[in-house]
Amino acid sequence: MTATVPASTDVSSAANGRVRHRQQSADSLTQTLQASLRSRIAGEVRFDAVSRMLYSTDASNYQIEPVGVVIPASREDVLATIEIAAEHGVPLLPRGGGSSLAGQTVGAALVIDFSKVLNRILDVDAESRTVTVEPGINLDALNRQLRPTGLMFGPDPASANRATAGGVVGNNSTGSHSILYGMTGDNVQSLKAATIDGALLDLGPVSPQAMAGHAGLNDARGRLFAQLLAFRQRYGGLIARDFPPHWRRATGYSLNELLKPDDAFNPARLLVSSEGTLATLLEITFNLVPRPTQTGLVLLQFEELVASMAAAPAILETG
Repeated sequence: MTATVPASTDVSSAANGRVRHRQQSADSLTQTLQASLRSRIAGEVRFDAVSRMLYSTDASNYQIEPVGVVIPASREDVLATIEIAAEHGVPLLPRGGGSSLAGQTVGAALVIDFSKVLNRILDVDAESRTVTVEPGINLDALNRQLRPTGLMFGPDPASANRATAGGVVGNNSTGSHSILYGMTGDNVQSLKAATIDGALLDLGPVSPQAMAGHAGLNDARGRLFAQLLAFRQRYGGLIARDFPPHWRRATGYSLNELLKPDDAFNPARLLVSSEGTLATLLEITFNLVPRPTQTGLVLLQFEELVASMAAAPAILETG
């Protein structure tokens, strides 16, 4: 007799074969990607199991293993990493302190960790109350270095001893003094960013006349401005109708910035809350605020929750 193999076994074998083929293809891509990165950048390239496990978590409950990790030694390393990732069709995930609570800094992507090296203050202008920094600088470290100027970065998230400048821009972070200093987006003056197609963009406040003029140019910024103007023309009414009206918001794209009056429009603030999905930050210029000469803490006790809520407006009026 001739033995016959059940059809279900044939299907299972075929499925297993496809799985093995996909795994081999993925392994081949990973090896090629790793080799390309090692040949181009001076920083660290980590594809080992331990590194991928370390970067698979942040301060959230999520765990997703990345493709690999790059710790750039320079801006040139970042640009080369973006170019190589684009060539291989691999997603990018910029990462700072990994203090995100909703899994924003984990994903099946190539992680770029800015916090180890790209963490310097590039310029301080005490007269105009601005500071230009690399995205990996820690917030507490930034404010310590600013102390002699009598200025500070206002938003104070609870994770300030771990969070980085690039991360708080990505999250539009704030803190317990948000009513006084606003959210991160309110304090972004300008930034330099790189897109996945290799374009370098300097974004900041722009007059309507300048924006219209740039929109007619066939360069990266001109094409971006033309697309922004067209997007605002097409969707401005929908954004005005449906965008959440409250200001203390850190979810989703900052589409409300498109509705700002022309003389207050700042395209840099469109990247706030974008979690690194629109472009990779290379440097950020923040507005600064005077550092309080003295601080104090008042503890108020209430018998009922409703009474404490009713007292909030009166407390806020004191500043």
